[in-house]
Amino acid sequence: MPENVRELHCRYVSVSEGGGEYFQVLFGKTQDSDEAYLVVQRQFEMPDGGECYVETVDRAFCGHFHVRNARLTRSHFEFEFGDPPARTIKVSFEVTDSSYADAKRTLRIMIPDLESQ
Repeated sequence: MPENVRELHCRYVSVSEGGGEYFQVLFGKTQDSDEAYLVVQRQFEMPDGGECYVETVDRAFCGHFHVRNARLTRSHFEFEFGDPPARTIKVSFEVTDSSYADAKRTLRIMIPDLESQ
């Protein structure tokens, strides 16, 4: 795997929202996993320049970024971010239909140009 690509497989997806100003989607190996996870957050309380906060176990893949080329399917979420060469995160997951719908709705709020199925 190229050093600018990280791939995760997760069985847990959690969505959080705070007052219509704060949004988060957490993908984790398990509910309390700290060995393999991805957090994508965005706040709308103050101007953020359209950036999301991205966090993984790998600190080279953490920070505030413009998320680009984001794609979501029923079992995968993939996006690019950062300066060239862009970094890519690919997450495969297994969730219920309602959890997928919640994640899709929240990711669309945070990433308006998200391609989804």
